[in-house]
Parts: sequence; C-alpha cells; structure tokens
Amino acid sequence: MLTLKKWIPIVAGCLVVFLVGCSNDDANEEEKNNSEEESSESSEEPEPENIVSLIEQLTFDSNVESTEEGLDFNFHITNEADEPIILGFNSSQKYEIVLENADGEEVYKYSNEQAFSQQLTTEELDPGDKLEANETLEEELPAGEYDATMSFLVTSINDQPLETKPFEITDSVTVGSGESGQEADAEEEAEGEEQVREEIEAAANGEEIFRELTLTGENGQYNISGEAKVDGGEFFYSVDDGHNVYIEEETAQVDDPNAEWSPFELDITVNEEDLPENGALIMTMFDRDGEGQPINMNFVPLDNFES
Repeated sequence: MLTLKKWIPIVAGCLVVFLVGCSNDDANEEEKNNSEEESSESSEEPEPENIVSLIEQLTFDSNVESTEEGLDFNFHITNEADEPIILGFNSSQKYEIVLENADGEEVYKYSNEQAFSQQLTTEELDPGDKLEANETLEEELPAGEYDATMSFLVTSINDQPLETKPFEITDSVTVGSGESGQEADAEEEAEGEEQVREEIEAAANGEEIFRELTLTGENGQYNISGEAKVDGGEFFYSVDDGHNVYIEEETAQVDDPNAEWSPFELDITVNEEDLPENGALIMTMFDRDGEGQPINMNFVPLDNFES
C-alpha cells in the first residue's frame, strides 16, 4: 500500500503537466487572436478617392482658330488640386481631334495619320501643371462652317477607372469667307469711297454750293472733283489738320463761270515729309460774302494718319 509520501511526487508531476498544458493553450489562443487581428488589418484597403471630386479638380479648356496656315487646335487639362494627379491612358495616344463639315461628314481625324503603341501610359500633373495638345491642320478646306471635337482619352485618374468622357468638347469654326481676296479688297475699297462721300456730304455748312464730290489719292497727293455753284466762277480752299496749315488759302476756278452749276477739278499736293503723324488732313472749301467773310464752308477729309 502506497504511503502518503510516495503519492506526493506523483501528484506534483501531474500538476506540472497540467499547468504546462494550460500555458500552451493560452499562448496558442493569444497567437491565434493576434494573427486574426493582423489578417483583418492587412485585408482593410484604403478608401478609394471620389472620382467626381478628382474630375472637379481638373479644368479643360479648348480653342480652334482658322489662320492663314490652316486650322489651329489647342486644348489642355490643368491640375487645380493641391496634390499631384495621375492620368491614365490605354495606349500612347493621349488625345483625339475630329473635324466635321456642316453636313456632319468627317473631313479629318487626327489618329488616322498617326501610329500608337498599345500599352498603358500615364501622365503625372503636379499642382498647376498642364497636359497640352497643339495641332495644325494645313490641308486646304472648302469655305464653310465646321465642328471640331477635341478630347483627352483619359481612362483613369489616380488609378480610379473613368467611365465617362469629361474631357471632350466641340467648338465651331468658320473657314474662309466665301469670296476671293480680290473681291474682298474691291468691296473694302468701295465701302471706303462711300464713307468718304458720306463724310463730305455731312460736312457741308450753310447753303449747298458743292455737289457730286469725288476724292482720290493718298500720302500727300490728292485729286478732288465735283460741281460748284458760285458767283464769279471761283471759290476758295485751304488744307490743315486742325493744328497746322499745310496749304494757305488759294483760289479755285470752275470750268464754266456762267453756268449755275459748273464742274471743277483740283490737284492737291502736300509734301510727304510735312504730313502729320497722327490725325486727319482736312481741305476746307468755301465762298465769301459781300464783306469778304467765309460762308458756305465744306470740310473734306483728305486723309487719316496713325503712327
């Protein structure tokens, strides 16, 4: 029969085994909990940026203009944010331009004349930076109205996929005027002559004694003709710019002193080096009354000068 002293070692050994087992279970449980927490933390991804907010921080401007060289297309994206923004593209082609005539027919497409690599590309824009596109179509186009659609082919912003096309705009542009350069020059010249006639008629002061006035010439050499109704077959004229007198008062004769209205023609010469740098050169035509005072004055604008 075992004595109490003999049981003590056995009981102590069992107790040690039990305590070691419990300690291992607690350690394993703690390690499992820590592992689960780490796994949970690692599986949490950062919340994606709001794509609408990103788009709102990018401004898109465009302009298309018809010039002597052709059609100029200019458009750009500007990063208005306080942080860099990365734009993603599905290929090396970053933008597109499509031009259509008034009938909706495509007459030009930028990508048709280019070759692009089919690989993902990106453009990083620092705050205030721009992504620009500048192209010139030198092809001669028929005169008329055209619609130019310009777009950046952005497919992602800061790795957020972009399903819409916020960077696309259509501008209208007019090519040509429908008339040749000679026709335009002739029309401009006719308008100028008409304006001179109107100014001459509007400048009349008092009784009408001059009519059908015609003015030609420039740079100090002028010819003015018309009809005059004056007593004695003569009238008077001078030339000034309102400050300086270039031709003192002189007498002019009409062709037929006995006619009520008689034709006349005058050649006016002012030395070119004496011409004003700014202002108008005015010819004043007038008659005199019985006391020798100027009457029925007409002011004829001969020329205008701008420095």
